[in-house]
Amino acid sequence: MIRYRQKKISILFGSLLIVGAWWLPVQAQQTTKSPNQQAVTTADPTIPIEELELLLKPLTLDELEGEAQGWMFLLKTKVKELSDAEIAVKRKNRELQQSKEAVDALEDAKKALEEAKDTKEKIETEPSPSASVEANDAAVEAQEALKKAQESVEEAVKEEKKTQQDKTLQGAIDKAVESTEEDKNKAKTSDEEVAKVQEQIGTISNKVVTDEQQQKKTEQGLDKAQEKIEEAVEAKTEVKKQVLVNITKLRDERAGLSDRFEVVLEELELKGGDVKLYQKYVNAISGIKVDVTDTQGTWITIVGWLQSKEGGVRWANNIGKCIGIIAGFSILSVILGTVLEKSLGMFPNISVMLGQFLVSLTRQGLFVVGILVGITALEVSIGPLIAMIGAAGFVVAFAFQSTLGNLANGLMILLYKPFDVGDMIEVAGVKGKVQDVNLICTTIKTSQSKIIIVPNNSVWGNIIENETSSPVRAIFITVRVSYQNSITQAIQVLNDIANSHPLVLKDPGPWIDTGELAEYAVNIWFMAYTKREDYWTAYCDLSRIIKERFEQEGIVIPLPRQEIYISESMALEEGSMAKRFKGMTLS
Repeated sequence: MIRYRQKKISILFGSLLIVGAWWLPVQAQQTTKSPNQQAVTTADPTIPIEELELLLKPLTLDELEGEAQGWMFLLKTKVKELSDAEIAVKRKNRELQQSKEAVDALEDAKKALEEAKDTKEKIETEPSPSASVEANDAAVEAQEALKKAQESVEEAVKEEKKTQQDKTLQGAIDKAVESTEEDKNKAKTSDEEVAKVQEQIGTISNKVVTDEQQQKKTEQGLDKAQEKIEEAVEAKTEVKKQVLVNITKLRDERAGLSDRFEVVLEELELKGGDVKLYQKYVNAISGIKVDVTDTQGTWITIVGWLQSKEGGVRWANNIGKCIGIIAGFSILSVILGTVLEKSLGMFPNISVMLGQFLVSLTRQGLFVVGILVGITALEVSIGPLIAMIGAAGFVVAFAFQSTLGNLANGLMILLYKPFDVGDMIEVAGVKGKVQDVNLICTTIKTSQSKIIIVPNNSVWGNIIENETSSPVRAIFITVRVSYQNSITQAIQVLNDIANSHPLVLKDPGPWIDTGELAEYAVNIWFMAYTKREDYWTAYCDLSRIIKERFEQEGIVIPLPRQEIYISESMALEEGSMAKRFKGMTLS
């Protein structure tokens, strides 16, 4: 029984080992699976964005996480390739610098040999101990110059070998360079050139000065070495140019991947995913860095960016779209504003200032919408901008409470229409004709042609007296008649004047009656009605006619006067005082 149990346990344990041996490699394979293999939309990195959006719609949050990782992997790979190419350009710049220094050093060595040759000729024509010393010094200088040339060439070759030994950078260069093997070999300064320069250094001694044949051989060797290095410089410059062109292409590809990655992140964020780290990565790898010290590289980068589909061409299209959208909305705002203005003219109940406000709001509102839509054409998200404006609104509300109060009162004035543009009003101690009304203030022109701007807080918060709100206005004149004249006659004359005047309305008709028995005259109240636009003409005309008719009828319009009665005793006293002061002069 015990053996049976042991056998059973052994079989079970062996089965577990077999299952574990099978499951662990499978699990490890799934764990090390490339993100590209998990994502379904990364098969074509150049997939149109519209198609990508449709493919992402049905995916769940977990599936979108896999898509984000897949596109992240593609973008990271492309950024690595771009970085390698940019490093290769910097290495090529250093190689070119070293090669140019080697060329300059060889040129200096040739000049030193030429000076040694001149010194030799001087010895032959004018032999002297000092000339021999000078010749030796020239030979030493020539030897030193060749040593410097040798060091410069060695540095150039060392820099080139460093790049060749870096397989990653060399791979980036090989991808960019499309020339033949012969052209590539021109870019490599071989060790033979260094050996030749070293051989020339060994031949430089005092014998060089006396051996003309060796002198020529040395100069020819230096010329050949210089020519070889100059050819290498030209070839390296061409390689660098091709790498820069390839960098522009890689930047286009990076921009395309970033755009598609952004689409994936937007969909992921809509479905509740956290995209902050992804966004930070995209922002970190975006943009172009230009080394302004490298004029050739800067020029090629700028020209390449301007000509690339994802660079200058793309932004030119975006800017063109932005300008076109803003211009289109501007034209549309003018057209709709004009149509609205004419349409409002068909409704007489709508005030002029409300109509002006609606037209202005339509035009400016459409223009602002056009700007926002134009900004989106520049691939700029207006969501953060709107959020920032909303957040700043609270601060602005506290800082401009009075202005916002004027704004609210301006809306109340526009809605309730206590007056309109062109009305004669009196408000806040100001009387005049309304010139303009907006959301902040009301502009009034007084009878003295003064322009007074009244804040809407003061307008809506005070009593408003509108003299022209009604189509009919009453002309009220207080006519003074002497107590010696007949009141009935005066009233009859005034009735005749009112009934015969063309600007006085028949309905409602004039009203004339005795109003007050004043101290020195009888005040007759004269009230007649006229149209609003004829008020001042009728008022002035009636005042003139009343004066002229009263003169014709013998009715006196008395002036203010005061009668003084003096008693007899006061008269005697005043007479004695007059006698007392008679003959006196005042000084």
